[in-house]
Amino acid sequence: MKQGMLVGGIVVLSCLIGVFVFAAGNNLIVHKPIVINGNYQFTAANGVVSGSGTVDDPYVISGWKIDAGYSDYGIRIHRTDRYFIIKNVEISGAGNAGIFLSYVSNGEIDNCHLTGNWIGVVFSFAAHNRVAHSLIESNVDGVHSYFSHDNQILQNTITRNDTGVWLDGCTNTDIIGNILSSNQMGVYLDLGSENNLIYGNSFLDNFHAAHSSAVNNWDYHGQGNYWSNYNGIDANKDGIGDSPYVIPSKGGQDNFPLMAPLPIQTESKTVH
Repeated sequence: MKQGMLVGGIVVLSCLIGVFVFAAGNNLIVHKPIVINGNYQFTAANGVVSGSGTVDDPYVISGWKIDAGYSDYGIRIHRTDRYFIIKNVEISGAGNAGIFLSYVSNGEIDNCHLTGNWIGVVFSFAAHNRVAHSLIESNVDGVHSYFSHDNQILQNTITRNDTGVWLDGCTNTDIIGNILSSNQMGVYLDLGSENNLIYGNSFLDNFHAAHSSAVNNWDYHGQGNYWSNYNGIDANKDGIGDSPYVIPSKGGQDNFPLMAPLPIQTESKTVH
């Protein structure tokens, strides 16, 4: 993970359905699709409103409403390592992805609304990026990560997609504190995706909650996820199910399934 982002801290994760509110509302300005190829294309013409690309002063792409129309992407960023944040942006209608980050590091997507795209967010051969506090709804895939590592998917509402989060060949991805609701598949981990951390999430009324082709970590420091199809009991009333929630295929199990999608406090793992 990129330095300066969620390093050994304490994060309060609200897993109540409906907690996410996309705040930008009617203040957004219509903008054409944005394509950035390389560090030197972070310009005002490409939607950058401030910043210098450093960890303390990242480039900011903010305040835009992008109807991709017949374009493949709403925002596509390729081969960059400068620090940037995409925030308060609404994207719809992209034929490939609302936001597509390929061979990118040090990027952040925050408080965005991605709806009606083929994929909401794509990480492709990307590392040390984050998508957080965003509403990702009614896409084919919500977040799809290909052959990427050390990325974070934190505290988003991911709802009414075919697949909420899909990892192909990915490692060391944190999927923490999200609401994954009413998707055909909540989280799908394939092509040897392993050593990913999935906990503190609420899986609500997905047709299939999760699938994994390799062993991943579905709990952390005694806390797992809330699964609306979990049928176990909590005899001692500590809020943790007495039996594991088994992940289909080779995915292992959540050893500490939560009994209710209540706000919980979880310690973030240290990332580099």
